[in-house]
Amino acid sequence: MVDRRYRSRREELAAFRAECLSQGAGIRHLAMAIGARFKVNSRIAYRYAHGLTQQQVADRWNELWPVADGKAPVTHKNISYWEAWPTASGRRPSLETLNRLARIYRCAASDLVDGEDHTERQSTPSSTPRDLAVDSNPAPGVQAEPSDVVTRVDSLIAASGATLLGQEVNYERLVQSLIEWAYRMKRRDILQWLSWAAASAATAPVLDSLDPSEQERTLGAFANPSRVDATVIDHIDGVLWRCMRQDDLLGPQAALDTVLAQRRLVHSLLDSVPDPLRPRLLSLYANLSRFAGWLAFDLNNHASATEYYETARAAAHEAQDTELGAFVLCNMSHLATWKGQPRIGIDHAIAAIGWANQTGDNSLKAYSYDVAARAYAMDKQESAARNTIDNARNALDIVAPESATHTYFYGPGLLASTESSCLLHLGRAEEAARLGEVALAEIDDAFVRNLAMTSLGVGICHLRSAKPDVARGVAVIGEAARLSAHHRSARFHQRLNRAWDTLGQWHDLPEVRALEEQMRAYGVLANS
Repeated sequence: MVDRRYRSRREELAAFRAECLSQGAGIRHLAMAIGARFKVNSRIAYRYAHGLTQQQVADRWNELWPVADGKAPVTHKNISYWEAWPTASGRRPSLETLNRLARIYRCAASDLVDGEDHTERQSTPSSTPRDLAVDSNPAPGVQAEPSDVVTRVDSLIAASGATLLGQEVNYERLVQSLIEWAYRMKRRDILQWLSWAAASAATAPVLDSLDPSEQERTLGAFANPSRVDATVIDHIDGVLWRCMRQDDLLGPQAALDTVLAQRRLVHSLLDSVPDPLRPRLLSLYANLSRFAGWLAFDLNNHASATEYYETARAAAHEAQDTELGAFVLCNMSHLATWKGQPRIGIDHAIAAIGWANQTGDNSLKAYSYDVAARAYAMDKQESAARNTIDNARNALDIVAPESATHTYFYGPGLLASTESSCLLHLGRAEEAARLGEVALAEIDDAFVRNLAMTSLGVGICHLRSAKPDVARGVAVIGEAARLSAHHRSARFHQRLNRAWDTLGQWHDLPEVRALEEQMRAYGVLANS
């Protein structure tokens, strides 16, 4: 029955939610209170707690997990069916469905299933930084319980949320230590969990890292876009930068939620921002769209990547941001070449080179030549590939130290990796292997994906040589597999599986069998 003070159940719910939030209620407690008061199941209660409609949940689902070509997206009807279960009109949600809903609602999947609770209530001592320390030299014979490992990371995330973004290297070291422990203990379940724990660190609220005056200023801009100023834009741009570094270290899932949220926020501000600031905010929207495209690409969602890139290119050109426009075209070229469309990759690369050469950014110029070389090599245009590699090297030689650029990740190591890849495409595997080994020594360890991709490429080069060096090939592919546990890139995992297929004729060798065990432990290969 609706409280007589309210005209509708919806109005009563909104008032109750606002009152609870004003009193500091967290989402879990709010959902429990809503469920008890309004007699709804936990899936509905959590949606109500977030103030979402069924369609908004469906939209969020499709944004996080875009459908493959030919498949239907999730609609409000799907949400309704899952919420109605276990009644006759409902449909049982799968475990995957519950996991995804839990991610949207920021809760545990078990929170979304109503049932009896027979667990004993016990108090949990508060964690301190000392409690969370990882002992790199445990006492002989003593092994940490998996639940303790999970608690450590979970507590760190809960206690340090926003701080983690500012201390991402320390956090990455913690995750790395735990991943290595899980591998030694052969705990595949913990390895998978840690990859998602790493992702959780990147979803800290934007405002938590600001002091009270900055929070008020930024909140005021969100409520009234006419109050957007350069400082507010700096804050949002700073979040994007930290997300890019999270992706470098941990993979696309570590940054996806935050980037999509920031992109929606900036888009909502565009129409009302003061004219002098519009080009800069538009550039920020373009870069957020570009990075969303990159993350989609790394998750093997090429359709979404293309859509985000097109939006980014249009916005960058509208803002007359020549550097960003060129960088977006580089990304588009990379995507096309990766998809096996090198001539389209060449089209985008030539356009990128044209725009980059109108700027003073020599790193960007080098990178635009780099992506062109990849496309030319895949198209078997050896002379053009070599010329563009030379142009990239010449541009890199005159890059000023510490110069600001979109291509902060690019340097001699990545150029050597590209040249190695080009040589492999052109049938020069031995030469490619030698150059790839040089690249491995020069790539910064902070760029885990680049190091992993290069390791994998070097392994393939050794295996495809006229006299295959299986031992070295297996060793560097094994290193790539180890890095895959730190950086959960679907694109990279796909390539690792292809590399395993390349090893087919050597599956009986001891080192290859050991590699198989390693790849299964890291979740690269499915358990047989």
